[in-house]
Amino acid sequence: MTAADRIALVRPHLLALALFAGAALFICGPVLSSPTTLAVGHPGNDVWNHVWGFWWVGEELGSLRLPVHTDLLGWPYGGSLWFIDTLNAVLTLPVQAVAGPVAAYNAAYFGNFLLCGVGAYALALHVTGNRAGAVLAGLAYMSTPHLLGQAYNGISETCSAGWLPLTLLGMQVTLADPKPRNAVMTGVVAGINALASWYYGLFAGFFLLVLIGRGLLLEVRRRWPRRGRRKGSATGRWTGRGVVWAGWARVIAIGSLSTALVVVGPFSAFLATMAADDALVTRDPQFVWSTLVMHNMTDVLALFMPGRFYSPDLKAVFDEDLIVVVAIGHALLWPAVVGAVMAPRGRGMRWLVGAGCFVVLALGPFLYVGGDYVQVLGGWLPLPFLAFYKLFPMFSRISHAYRFVQGATLALCVAAAWLVEVVEMRRGKAVALGVALLLGTARMAESFVATPAVFPLPVSEVKAHPVFSSMDGGAVLDLPVGVPVLARSHYLAGQLSHGQPVVYGLNDPTPTVLYYNRYTAFLLEIERTTVAVMPAELPWLDIEVGRQHLAKEGLRWLVVHKEWYPEARLALTLEFLDLTAIPVFDDSELRVYRFEP
Repeated sequence: MTAADRIALVRPHLLALALFAGAALFICGPVLSSPTTLAVGHPGNDVWNHVWGFWWVGEELGSLRLPVHTDLLGWPYGGSLWFIDTLNAVLTLPVQAVAGPVAAYNAAYFGNFLLCGVGAYALALHVTGNRAGAVLAGLAYMSTPHLLGQAYNGISETCSAGWLPLTLLGMQVTLADPKPRNAVMTGVVAGINALASWYYGLFAGFFLLVLIGRGLLLEVRRRWPRRGRRKGSATGRWTGRGVVWAGWARVIAIGSLSTALVVVGPFSAFLATMAADDALVTRDPQFVWSTLVMHNMTDVLALFMPGRFYSPDLKAVFDEDLIVVVAIGHALLWPAVVGAVMAPRGRGMRWLVGAGCFVVLALGPFLYVGGDYVQVLGGWLPLPFLAFYKLFPMFSRISHAYRFVQGATLALCVAAAWLVEVVEMRRGKAVALGVALLLGTARMAESFVATPAVFPLPVSEVKAHPVFSSMDGGAVLDLPVGVPVLARSHYLAGQLSHGQPVVYGLNDPTPTVLYYNRYTAFLLEIERTTVAVMPAELPWLDIEVGRQHLAKEGLRWLVVHKEWYPEARLALTLEFLDLTAIPVFDDSELRVYRFEP
């Protein structure tokens, strides 16, 4: 194929690409004024942890080290860690080298929203053959309320949903044309999809099983027609042998091997860091189970209820700013239903059925409706997710069943594209394009203003105080300790500047090391006391021994973030620290102390 042929092949899709790029810029618009300091996501959520992860992966790879262990968190021990969005951190390394980790983090969002549009467009175009319908699928998929909710939460890896439709496209192409080259390319894309999010790797596996099952059923019908079933008849006997299945078996094996070559190393490292004795992030089954039934249950009404309907409302129940968005959106649901029904030869219904299966899995282990679990015969009504959870180890690590709604959304987007194809067959291309743009605009408008997703997306200013750049040569303890865990991750912004070890981990409760040292334990007591003055007598010997021990271990800096303290607690803390450490900096935001052995 010549260069001119390639250009001619791409040219019809350039307008759609420009449309998706514009939509992605619109979604990421709030950070465009200052992409190196403003990060996508609410400042009370996971933004800081993820920006830190981009920075840390870049630092480790820049030093020719694998990012699987760090001494920068959990001082004085450090620990094993796999950053959950390592793929995007690696892909955006050039951006980080030029503009820093915040810009890389923002670039990942832009790139992934764009890829969502492109991926859904490519899949829908392959399935329906209709370019206008594919545009609708792309716009609908990239504006999924669930993705907008995850962007609000600062959970960047979940927005890497564009690899999923590309994987499905590759699977369909490979099974239709079972060549080794197609299998290798599909396997690599499937591996990247899994690295982007283990959830999406699992979703792709479900889709592959459905494709194989459907192919098996069609082959049975073709080889063993009802009218040919006579006892002993050669035409009525299906042997399962044939060129098609031999070809499928070969390409599935090749594709699986290609996926394994991409995934096995990183996945092994991920499992090893989670199971290590010094793991900084763990997901044991008991934690997952309690999270599923107490923290991440999916209300059926949340799938269809317009407006700010959260399931659960984490702000009301746990005082967290994270939001759980599972809304499908009526502007997508009903066009998808109509398209599935009208599509020729049932080619749309299979996508609607697939969406239904993902919706059922998104509901989690038990049926939850109207704010409570549905009880039958004195117990909660179990759902298929519970069986998967019990039978397959992978499911025992899934603490966010509601994320299956993304698989349902992709299937609905393809079904909606069928509606445009039917319109084009009956009314022509111009009318079909108008319908596609109208439905796409309606879908985006509903996602932005009539679902639990928050739009415009909030931003976090990830900008360290200038004093941090002068801090070196020892570990840092940021105070106060007793702030919400996600809010405490703000402290990581300082580490981007000073680069020294810190006491805290990622999303962890108060480090136990602070309880067992008398000096830091007294700081915790000050934070929790109700008295307004320092006690007349203090255990100075114990406090000094604790201070000396911390200094000997390498703690050098104590940073008091004044805005996080109630006024009375701030005065007591500063009074105590003035007696036991050396103040080296003070302004309206921070007071910094230095520890000396």
